[in-house]
Order: sequence, then structure tokens, then C-alpha cells
Amino acid sequence: MPGNPEEFLSLLKPHYRDALQYCRALCRDPHEAQDLLQQSLVSALEKASHLREPDKFKSWYFKIITRTFYTQRRKKFWSRFLPLGPPYQELPLPAVFEEEPGNERQALLLLALQELKPKERAAILLFEIGEFSIQEIADIQEEKSLSAVKSRLSRTRQKLKTSVIDAEKKRSLTPMLTGDLNHETEKLAAAYLGRR
Repeated sequence: MPGNPEEFLSLLKPHYRDALQYCRALCRDPHEAQDLLQQSLVSALEKASHLREPDKFKSWYFKIITRTFYTQRRKKFWSRFLPLGPPYQELPLPAVFEEEPGNERQALLLLALQELKPKERAAILLFEIGEFSIQEIADIQEEKSLSAVKSRLSRTRQKLKTSVIDAEKKRSLTPMLTGDLNHETEKLAAAYLGRR
């Protein structure tokens, strides 16, 4: 249980880049990703005293990011109907949010991710980028059944494959994501995160 900000930061540091990438992949634009990261950090700091097992910090923190993301989606939906008050000042975050995808394949994958439902997007990103187990994803997404997570991942992979292939056809590109989508997704995630 982190008792002070320094302890919290030492637990966060090894997972910060993964958290940045997760937020960026979840959100449609860099400003939404900044907002998500800032809100989840504030929430995590407020709840740090509730963390009983520091070795489970990563899954605990990613659960906070995921819940914050779901809350953002709901607020964005309702903001179309209700004013939510004055805007607040955003603090600048590292330039990683301004980075454009390095190649056409990454760009197509990011576009395909944005077409997914929030829970689908979170599940596939937790699995591929966060490298969480099915059990950990079930805990983070508050699912009672492992088979629900497995089914969601399977359906999501198929949706991603279909979306990317359709986008490639529309752009008159030779299909690049053929074969084992799991392997291709892992390669794209690794390349995107610089984990060659």
C-alpha cells in the first residue's frame, strides 16, 4: 500500500509507458487520451491507500484507466444533451500523444480499433498491449466469466480483421493482414510500442 506520492510513483514508473500507449489506443484523439491519463492518475492517487498488494499495481491501475475510459464514453454521450460546465485547463503530457502511426498498417489498425465498442477495444488492448491474462482482464472488466472475455477477444479480433481488410480494399492496397490475426496483432502492437 503506497503511503506517499514517491512510493506511488515508484510503482507507476515501470508501467507508465504501457499506460500511455493504452490510453492513446483507447481514445480517438490525443486530447482525449491526455484527459483519460490525467483522470486515471488522479483517481489512482486518491485510491492508492486501498492498494493492498503492490505487486498487483499494474492490473489495479489498468482497471482504473478502463473504468475511467468507460465513464468518459458515457459523459461524452450525455454531453450532447446536457451541458457539463466550463472547460478546465489540460496539463501538457509527453510528445508520445502527438506521434503519428509509423506506417500504413499501424494507421489502419488504429482506425479499426476506433470502430470497436469501448469494452471490446479495452479487452483487446489489455490483452495485446497490456499483456494481461484472460483472468486479469475479467477482473479489470468486472466479468464473472472467463468465457465471456475469451468470446469478446475472439469476436474483436474478427471485427478488426474485417475492418482492416475492408479499409485496405477501399484504399486499393494489397491485403497485408492475412494469416494468423493473433500473430499479426502481436507484431503490430510490438512494433507500435517499440518492443522489437
